[in-house]
Amino acid sequence: MFWGLTPALDLLKEYELTQNSPPEELNILIIGGVDCRHVLLTEAKKYLHHKCKINFYLLEACMENIARQLLLLNIALQTPESLGLERRTKIFMELYGNTLVRPSTAKYLKTIASNLVKMITNYDFLRTFMSFINIEIKYKERDYLENLFKFWCGNDDFNICECWDKMLRKTLGVRYDSKIGAFDWDLHMRFHSVGGKQVCNQEYKNFRLTGVAFSWLESEVSKPNRSLVCAVIPNGESYAHYGYLGDMQTGPYVAYGLTCEDESFLHSSHGQNSYRATDVTERNLKQIFYEIHNRERYEHKTTSDTKLGSVVMKEEKRVVDIKAIDSDPRPPNTCIDLEDNLLFFSISILDLMKYKTKYHDLFDVVYFGNSYMKYLDKDFIGNVMKNKSLLLIENQIFFLNHRNKDLEELEKNILAKLEGLNLIKCEFDALKDSYFKFVLSSDDGSTM
Repeated sequence: MFWGLTPALDLLKEYELTQNSPPEELNILIIGGVDCRHVLLTEAKKYLHHKCKINFYLLEACMENIARQLLLLNIALQTPESLGLERRTKIFMELYGNTLVRPSTAKYLKTIASNLVKMITNYDFLRTFMSFINIEIKYKERDYLENLFKFWCGNDDFNICECWDKMLRKTLGVRYDSKIGAFDWDLHMRFHSVGGKQVCNQEYKNFRLTGVAFSWLESEVSKPNRSLVCAVIPNGESYAHYGYLGDMQTGPYVAYGLTCEDESFLHSSHGQNSYRATDVTERNLKQIFYEIHNRERYEHKTTSDTKLGSVVMKEEKRVVDIKAIDSDPRPPNTCIDLEDNLLFFSISILDLMKYKTKYHDLFDVVYFGNSYMKYLDKDFIGNVMKNKSLLLIENQIFFLNHRNKDLEELEKNILAKLEGLNLIKCEFDALKDSYFKFVLSSDDGSTM
């Protein structure tokens, strides 16, 4: 919940690997993508592919995930005049992966949230502010989103550090008193062994202790990130909530922080990284945002020679400060206009898609998140996917509690669910690859 536990994909590239070229219009169904990482990377890399219009159908079970995707898209698609590349990237990273943010970022979240309230309650404003988005959800779900955005705008402060620590005690149980050793084991024996070597000791320990995944020497975080709060309920003039209920083990590093086109960011010496996953994430997000706006290759410009990969910084107790003041970025303006469409649905529409004629043979790419396996159904797949379309299913390799036998069992369960369909199994290794890949074919041949 809140961030994806698989690397971001250029879905247009994945589709072209199985086809000669995409059609003039491509329909992509993403079930449980959690965040908008695949949408952003696909949009950033469109200039490298044949021109086509893409319709993204985004299905989520939790309204919090829809709310955060609207938030992150709003930040990512701000114009350079409204929000510069450097600042946009850091605001995005803070709200994406930190329980505590800078005061200026907290103010910016309130401003965006006020616009999101108008978007969810006024279709005319939605078409003006983010014209490429359509939100097809029930009225009660729309009311919940409205309450969620109003909570983000609120002034009542809460101690998110205490929420985090309570969840940490509950998660670790008897291991809480030796938590530093538990964090070290998870990092070196699990995370690094499955492909997370770019995550450094200091940043991982900081995330596990406080929920602050991304940090920089020149900034101090002190305000709670209200967008990471779950189950918001109106309570008179204020709101009650369940605090933080998301991932506390892997962190938000997987989506953008493990690989990079610039191999110098992946350099290590004697087992110590030159750059943190934080630095790789920042560099990759800058490239994505730049390429979405400019439709040309990004050339990274180094702004600092500081390398914090092997640095051990002084540990300080995180304090929630309700009086801190910082310079405020400009209020968010209307987003840039995308040529493509983003349609948000709740998961309840999944059963209807199986039977409604307009969804039959509609999708060129279908994507299943790793927490949505219970919705994986061969009748659904057979009805909504086109011939020669691509099916992508997230692996659970970055679930640090999983072992090899769990991943092998997951593969068996997936193959069992898809048995009987004309699927061509692409080459993948359940113990190494982040995705299971299949191509649907109506031709006679071997079935799953």
